[in-house]
Amino acid sequence: GAQSRWVEDYDLAKYPGTILKDGVQAMIDLIMQSEQPITVIAVGPLPNIAEALKREPRIAKKAKFVGMHGSVRRGYGGKQTIDAEWNVRADPQSCQAALSAPWDITITPLDTCGLVDLGGERYAKVRDSQDPIAKAVIENYRFWSTANNPDNKVADTHSSTLFDTVAVYLAITQELCTMEELGIRVDDNGFTHIDDQAKKMSVATEWKNLDQFRDFLVHRLTTVRP
Repeated sequence: GAQSRWVEDYDLAKYPGTILKDGVQAMIDLIMQSEQPITVIAVGPLPNIAEALKREPRIAKKAKFVGMHGSVRRGYGGKQTIDAEWNVRADPQSCQAALSAPWDITITPLDTCGLVDLGGERYAKVRDSQDPIAKAVIENYRFWSTANNPDNKVADTHSSTLFDTVAVYLAITQELCTMEELGIRVDDNGFTHIDDQAKKMSVATEWKNLDQFRDFLVHRLTTVRP
C-alpha cells in the first residue's frame, strides 16, 4: 500500500513486543476479561468488529463503540449531499452488524471528521516538532503523499483530511462537537441514513469550534513526552 515503504526495511523478528496472529480473538479476550468497560475505537472498515461480534456477541455488553463512519447530512469536503463514506462502503454488511449491535455507539461522520485539516502555522508546528510521535507522523505522511507522485510537495505545507482524529477525540470528550441522538441505518451501498426505526447512537453532526479542535490536535501531537 501507499505506506509500505515506511516499514519495508523493518525486521519484524526484532520487534520486542508480542505479535498476535489472531487480533480478533485478542480483542474479544481483552474485552471479556476486563473489569472495566472497554472503548473500541474503529477508524476503518469493520470486518474485524463484525467477526468479533459473531464469535462473542457478549462483547457488546462490556464495551462501547466509537467510530469514524458515515455521512448523515454532509458529504466529502462539506458538500450538502451525503456520500457513501469509504469505511462503510468498503464493507457495508460488517458496518450493518457493528452499528446495530446492542452497545453504546458514538460516531463521527463526514459531517464533522471530513472538515478537519491542518495548514499554515498549525501544520508547521507539527511538521517541525521534535516530538518523536510527531516526527513519525510526518515521516509516514511524506511516504504516503508521494506514493503515487514522487514530486508531490503537499507534506511541506498542509495535512490531508484528518478523519480519524475525531473518533479518538470523541473517546476522550465531546466538548467541541454538537452531538445528536439519531437512528442510523446502513444500506447495502454504503450510505448511512437517518432513520427513526434504526439503532440509536450519538452522532457528531457539527462543530461548535473547529479551530479550537485544530489547536487541541496540534498540542497533542507536539507536546514533547519524557
